[in-house]
Amino acid sequence: AHFSGVCGFKPTAQRLSHRGVVVASPGMQGVVAAPGLLARDVDSVALGMKALLVPDMFQLDPLVVPMPFRQKMYEDKNPKRIGYFTSLEICPPTPSMERAVIMAKEALEKAGHTLVAFNPPDSVRAYVDLTSRLGKADKGRTFLTKWLKGEVIEENLKRQLFQWTLPDYLRKALAFVVQRYAPRHGMISTHRLLRSIYDFWQRLSEREGYIEQFLDEWKEREIDLLLCPAFGVPASKTKHDAGYLPVNTAYTSLFNLLNFPAGVVPVTMVTEEDDRMLNDWRGFGNDPVDKVMKESTKGAVGLPVAVQCVALPWQEENCLWLMKE
Repeated sequence: AHFSGVCGFKPTAQRLSHRGVVVASPGMQGVVAAPGLLARDVDSVALGMKALLVPDMFQLDPLVVPMPFRQKMYEDKNPKRIGYFTSLEICPPTPSMERAVIMAKEALEKAGHTLVAFNPPDSVRAYVDLTSRLGKADKGRTFLTKWLKGEVIEENLKRQLFQWTLPDYLRKALAFVVQRYAPRHGMISTHRLLRSIYDFWQRLSEREGYIEQFLDEWKEREIDLLLCPAFGVPASKTKHDAGYLPVNTAYTSLFNLLNFPAGVVPVTMVTEEDDRMLNDWRGFGNDPVDKVMKESTKGAVGLPVAVQCVALPWQEENCLWLMKE
């Protein structure tokens, strides 16, 4: 959605039925997938949710929470207290992505809302130890055997799959070699690997603790909603190494980990000034990932840039309200 300049929305899992939905990695635990909607504008997304959240769906799928669309919450006119952040430590965004959040923040303040800085707790641990480990707990075997067996695999995806499926001893050896010039890549590849079912269960328990930690920070800041980047970069060129770009998903996968509803909405486009500032942008420290991010988005002037809006679980209408506001 962010790359295409349209609105995208991911509700809390089990707000919409999963029946008949094809997922990339069935059985994955801890990084929660949910069916969502894409549309040209926020009202169309809201209309889609309203059309789906009806008694017929609740009757067809007893696992869905029988909660109709709450129009009053979506149309609420009261001022809100909204948290915001412009960067995650594991993947500082390029200039256009950060500027978009600041633009949205200023527009919301002009509309009478209160914006307060919010610092996602332990964001590096959330991505490296939880999202990455839980999302790849099977080392890519489900994806390979279910979807790619006998298929011709695109070259960039091959490199990404190679990293997923490496045996742990080779992963450690490779990380030792690249650690000096790509410390972030080495850390993501090898830090606290899952070696047993016991490790996996303990990591799921850590996830539960992290959700509580995040909610405590949310309550401490007394916020109703959250505003942040939708991704680390605008749309990127396909010729660049996809194996380096998944870290940009830290901004969206965080809310799969937490199982919070989240949506992206376009607010601006990449400008000439954004493109110029990219020359001096160093990101995490100008490591190989940063260099690919720069090279793959250089010249992206005119491409859409979105922000991400987030609400607490089961408050989809609140999230859509912020997207529209």
